[in-house]
Amino acid sequence: MRTANVKAKPAPLPLRLVFARNIRLVRVNAGISQERMAAEAGLDRAFVGTLERGQRNISIDNIELIAKAIGMAPHELMHPDLAKLQGLDETVLRAPRTARPYPVKKR
Repeated sequence: MRTANVKAKPAPLPLRLVFARNIRLVRVNAGISQERMAAEAGLDRAFVGTLERGQRNISIDNIELIAKAIGMAPHELMHPDLAKLQGLDETVLRAPRTARPYPVKKR
């Protein structure tokens, strides 16, 4: 007896990883650096980096701060299909670099 070749549906991402992917996609598509988003949210840049990599859990208060900083409703950042719904380019990996706040010394 042969079994049909049925492709298994991939397991859904944990909500923490959906949130991590979404804040990065929204931030990068808006051209905002981690530093700027962290400053606008009143959070540490390293903390934002660990959130975007899905390495850290986050409180509801901080979700609200990040949502305000990037101009979205907090609940939208939890939607698994946010990129499609908002028309975000998922191929963009990083926000454009800005001018350095300090001069670079030439050797």
